[in-house]
Amino acid sequence: MIRRDRGAIQIEFLFAVGILLFPIAVFALTIAPVVERRNVAGRAAAEAARAYAVAPSESEAVAAALAIVDQIDSNYSFDLSLSLAGDFDRGGLVTATVQVTLPAIVFPGVGDAPGVSYSASHRENIDLYRSLP
Repeated sequence: MIRRDRGAIQIEFLFAVGILLFPIAVFALTIAPVVERRNVAGRAAAEAARAYAVAPSESEAVAAALAIVDQIDSNYSFDLSLSLAGDFDRGGLVTATVQVTLPAIVFPGVGDAPGVSYSASHRENIDLYRSLP
């Protein structure tokens, strides 16, 4: 008795697409926004710390750091938040920390599901030989 395998390819194709290819596609679509948000947070922290370190006064330093992060946030719309720590004295060390929410999963054309909060920090030295008021 000979068995016929008619229609078996359709079942295998559905299995391959539904079980194998769909999760791989979702992972590929999710990893890019995660990497992008991590990179943006890291660059925003570095730029904010540098703007703080080279500003002429502490009040201008805070304003410059916030302006940098606000500009980056307006470009990407990632809802970045900045916190600054450290002192503004000669030889001081300032730390800028930027937080962003990384998506848990991305739905193309619909949006993303919020996932975990990610913090990126950058430290910058205040120059020892600069003139401060």
